[in-house]
Amino acid sequence: MKLALLHKSLFLVSLFLLQAAFSQSDKHYPKFSWDKVPVAFHFGKKGDLLTKSEAKFIASHSNFTVLEKAHGFPKYKHSEEAISADAKVLKDLNPDMKVVFYWNAFLDYNMYKAHEDYQTKSDWWLRTTTGELDLKDGKLKRYDLSHPELRDWWSNIALDNLNNENIDGVFFDALVQVTNPGNKRLWGTEKYDAIQQGLKDLIKETRAKIGEEKLIVYNGIRSTPVRNSGNDFPDSTDAIMIEHFGYFNSKTKESMLQDIQEMEKAGKSGKIVVFKTWPENAWVNKGFMAKSDKEKAEISKEHLTFALASFLAGAQKHSYIIYNWGYRLNMGSLLWYPEFDKPLGKPLDEMQVDDWILTRNYEHASIWVDLENKKATIDWKKQS
Repeated sequence: MKLALLHKSLFLVSLFLLQAAFSQSDKHYPKFSWDKVPVAFHFGKKGDLLTKSEAKFIASHSNFTVLEKAHGFPKYKHSEEAISADAKVLKDLNPDMKVVFYWNAFLDYNMYKAHEDYQTKSDWWLRTTTGELDLKDGKLKRYDLSHPELRDWWSNIALDNLNNENIDGVFFDALVQVTNPGNKRLWGTEKYDAIQQGLKDLIKETRAKIGEEKLIVYNGIRSTPVRNSGNDFPDSTDAIMIEHFGYFNSKTKESMLQDIQEMEKAGKSGKIVVFKTWPENAWVNKGFMAKSDKEKAEISKEHLTFALASFLAGAQKHSYIIYNWGYRLNMGSLLWYPEFDKPLGKPLDEMQVDDWILTRNYEHASIWVDLENKKATIDWKKQS
């Protein structure tokens, strides 16, 4: 009897310590609520900074925003300057807003001031086994992450920008491009392994410089048959993006189920999860992009239920949805849907999986998803 009581006491103590540790680890996260659908923003605005009305819209509809590369370009030559300027605007409007600085972990974009320095460091340019530059699309240089000085430079750029009181985190992009096993053919196995270790080191080295109070967000998860990376970088990171639910190479029922389960798993581990889903179209679809703004909005409205229900099926505390057709402000980022304003409430149970059918209940909504046929319903309960 005493032994049983001792075990129970130890369990309660362990549970308390676990809850306390999580509470401490997420205190720098955006404030989270189940009251309504949790929505995040991730965009760059082409041409100029945000207008007053655009900034007010974003600040009043979310408290978690990533500002992309080329924000403000070409009026603002350098992304660092434009992101800094609009970070202040958003924070002034919403002090609870967490603004994240986009800084690609693998690709050298010329709209950053940092690019000018990188151009002088030829030893840091990634090359193939034949000695040729490994260029994306024949033009973008890639970072050789196995090089310690390159990582020191990269993490210092992150630190410099995060020293800004209005910037709360850094977005590591293109990690899936780094980890793609197909790169072994280009770099050789030894170099490939060194770059994988270099990427892990880059995350740890950046964390050591920026401290525990800033967010590290990384992209991400690809639940495809050949590239299901999952939550491969749990140490020293706070947030993970699932970038292509239901589109591009993540259209199969198997991939979609894995995406939702990966969101659930990462969320339960304490991670922020950004669930990027698409209205069956994207900026690469020329036919869709040729349509009027009104037509694109109507098409997106038609496909919302499946995307939203899929997100809600696996969402955990600190999970956010992004639903639009690209990474520019004018690609649906400022569209808003009535469902986003409906009372949601806390989840009453976990996701139930029966073959390809998913179900789940919230205080004010019941979710049903058919992944095989890409159908879904959300039963919003009437408010008294």
